[in-house]
Amino acid sequence: MSLYIKNLIVCVKNNYRRFIDMNRSRYWKLQLCGTEAEMREIAGRICRNYLHGAWKSVDPTDLDFRRISGGLSNFLYYVALPSDTSKLGGYARENSPETEESRLVKKPILSSHSFSMDEPKKVLLRIYGQVHGERAMDAIVTESVIFTLLSERRLGPKLHGVFSGGRIEEYIPARSLLTKELSEPALSMKIAEKMAAIHSMDVPLSKEPNWLWKTMGKWMKTVKDERLAQNATGKNDEEQSIIKQLKSVDYEKEVEWLKKFLASVESPVVFCHNDMQEGNILILEDEIQSASDDELYTYDETKKSQYVLTQYDDTNTSDSIHSHISDSGEPKLVLIDFEYCAYNYRGFDIANHFQEWSYDYTNPEHPFYYENQENSPTLEQKEIFIKEYLKHYHTNLSEDKEVEPSIDDINQLLCEVDAFALASHFFWCLWSIVNASKSQIPFGYWEYALSRLDTYLRLKQEVVKKDKYGFPQKRKICEVDI
Repeated sequence: MSLYIKNLIVCVKNNYRRFIDMNRSRYWKLQLCGTEAEMREIAGRICRNYLHGAWKSVDPTDLDFRRISGGLSNFLYYVALPSDTSKLGGYARENSPETEESRLVKKPILSSHSFSMDEPKKVLLRIYGQVHGERAMDAIVTESVIFTLLSERRLGPKLHGVFSGGRIEEYIPARSLLTKELSEPALSMKIAEKMAAIHSMDVPLSKEPNWLWKTMGKWMKTVKDERLAQNATGKNDEEQSIIKQLKSVDYEKEVEWLKKFLASVESPVVFCHNDMQEGNILILEDEIQSASDDELYTYDETKKSQYVLTQYDDTNTSDSIHSHISDSGEPKLVLIDFEYCAYNYRGFDIANHFQEWSYDYTNPEHPFYYENQENSPTLEQKEIFIKEYLKHYHTNLSEDKEVEPSIDDINQLLCEVDAFALASHFFWCLWSIVNASKSQIPFGYWEYALSRLDTYLRLKQEVVKKDKYGFPQKRKICEVDI
């Protein structure tokens, strides 16, 4: 493990300990309880402390500041320097009294040429939200290390700073994919390429594939002792009915069966994202290149963005840095949210991604998601994704320029994906039950848990029938014309 990574781990652990000790401190105002003025002031203070250049002198009231998202465990804010350079250079910090001379002799106004090339003009401020359990610090440390590694290898946003309660990331002018876009051939093939790049990484974490079972074991304890305890009740009749159905399952017994079943499936252990759903895949918006330095950092609110991403010359893929369309005409994607990253079976990561084709989380009304099983990938769509994935994965690990996967390779991975689909459904069922009572995010956790459980049980029945009666699995593999 490099000295840089070791220092990062120490830094994150120390910062996070302080974060736990000051859980009523100013950073909580950046969640849901602070006024806009308070949140802006704190955001400005964080950026002033951890960034350089113009960030040291800009008045927080002049920052472009807005909340852009809130998730189950994070709160995200967009913070940008003002486009008017006359507002830079005249702000005095609190507790730093000016002398009479300094009041009379003002600092010179900074020009656009005063910016250093590596100084970010806009950043994403991530504040850790709900944190539960004694192993929360380990999870945040691991996620921060992974974030840094992916950043260094240009597979994720650049890391600008780590502080008590969050971090400062590169802002990417992009949007999340829509669920329906996952099935678009060009995007699906690009996702396969990105996943292959992640799976090819060598990360300084335990290579044992115990993350899946340890996580489910931890969640099962919470499910058994709290969420589905004997005295557990719902808020209404519908919720009570769902809880009753969920209580009818012996989760420990199901995990034992699942372990035994998956033990018979040979699936390589690789570094996995483990949550590659559409919300964690960004597609870069169109960007405009400028010829001069003055134009390079001009930001116009009436346009999507003019920010040139100098950090995204992705050497692992065919992406370029200036557009959402790469030099080869392919869409440019960036992966985010690495909190579930760990060494795991590749079959799980791919199967989990395929399951997300059927779930759309944009429903504005309860249960805040749509389920469309008819949108599940067809055999042909799976083959196209898997062939592209294998081609890039083998190329990343070999000296050959391009390695074409064999039909046997494709068939093998298809079998892995079908088997690990059960693990994906059971995993997110447990996750949803655990979050059903503690999360403040509006989402139909009970309904979602039941949906994933029902699909798991249906797929399990198909496996049992196949083993009992020997029904052949229908599969027709031929050369896929990509």
